[in-house]
Amino acid sequence: MIDLLLLFVPFFALVLMGWGAARSGLLPLEGIGAMNTFVLFFGLPAMVFRLSASGALQQPGLLSLLLAYGLAGGLIGLLALAWAGHAGLSRRDGGLVALVTAFPNTGFLGLPLLTGLLGPRAAGPVAATLVIDVLILSSLCLAWAHSKPEHGAHDDAWQAAQASLKGALRNPLLWSMAAGLAVSVVGVPVPHAADETLRLLSLSASPAALFTLGAMLARSQMVEAPHAPLPAGRIALWATLKLGAHPAAVWVFAQGLAVAGVSVPAEGLVTLMLAAALPSASNVSMLAEREGANTALVARIILWTTAAALLTLSAWAAVLPRH
Repeated sequence: MIDLLLLFVPFFALVLMGWGAARSGLLPLEGIGAMNTFVLFFGLPAMVFRLSASGALQQPGLLSLLLAYGLAGGLIGLLALAWAGHAGLSRRDGGLVALVTAFPNTGFLGLPLLTGLLGPRAAGPVAATLVIDVLILSSLCLAWAHSKPEHGAHDDAWQAAQASLKGALRNPLLWSMAAGLAVSVVGVPVPHAADETLRLLSLSASPAALFTLGAMLARSQMVEAPHAPLPAGRIALWATLKLGAHPAAVWVFAQGLAVAGVSVPAEGLVTLMLAAALPSASNVSMLAEREGANTALVARIILWTTAAALLTLSAWAAVLPRH
């Protein structure tokens, strides 16, 4: 357990450095957007493209793994939504809270951390979860956020789902994944100069993403919109759903598929359980701000899960078999 904890420390240390740089003013808040642009449009797409082009997305059993992962994410989203209703949140706030509870920080934290822990083969399943989280989960949660309680009022929800899906289809990580997969299937070699450029960008992706993640967390603290605070115990439940129940749900659905005769690779299952155990995605706070939802609550869930993930991820990694 201590060895695993020490293995995770450098990754979270980079997050802490970014947080400290933003909180101290060393990194101006206006500069965080530029760093985010580099990571999202250059560093991480280069990493995902190279991984996809290497055949990482063509592992056997990947579809069954994604089915188990998607069902688990849907269950966690519903549980988070039910707790949001119990807490008296509006549909808009509840939809964003459900999203932040079920959407792990795969891009900024998961890819660099889990490939460092499990090796390059982990990259395929981890990257593939973006298809579920970005295309399906986000669209459903935003559709709920824009729905109306009156019977038959579905226009706003349908328009919100369409807008979310269109926005997801512009995600550079999905396009780089598709391009890399096409290169892998066709078998066209990437020219050396282009591949070397992509390799250099990939090397910069992990530290830049982690540092930027810390800065974004600090910014969410510093520019919180005023809302009535919720008791810490209620926030802790959403954090527990994310860090504890989410990976457990992936295991449960995977066992159900295995009983039904669907092959679920053990190695990939460990990878996706750890992906589900990641803290909440930091970009959901920006989405909540854009949607006019309770940004402060969403930001607190992200902060709580990120702070606790060093211990919970180490615990999950200690009990799960690593191949």
